[in-house]
Amino acid sequence: MASKTHGERSDRLEQLVEIIGEDHLSLKEDPGSLKQLVADLATETRRGFDQVAARFDQVAAQFQETERRMRETDERIRQHARETDERIDKLVIAIGEFIRNQNAPRA
Repeated sequence: MASKTHGERSDRLEQLVEIIGEDHLSLKEDPGSLKQLVADLATETRRGFDQVAARFDQVAAQFQETERRMRETDERIRQHARETDERIDKLVIAIGEFIRNQNAPRA
């Protein structure tokens, strides 16, 4: 980017000050437009807050649904673990019975 001369910078600064001054004058001459500008800003700010609140509610609902599903999954895992433990217990008992029957004296 080419650097600007001191004169070019001064010209640009004067243009900006002139634009700001014109806007300030138009607002002073028409106080209704300033009120409208403030009202529009307040409305847009309120809309923004409402959108954030709505998104927050969506995220909270998704979080609650995720928590519910996790609890259900945890319960299924615990149930599966109980069933597996029972099956292992039965298998160990069956193996013990089989070994005992194999070692029993034959008549």
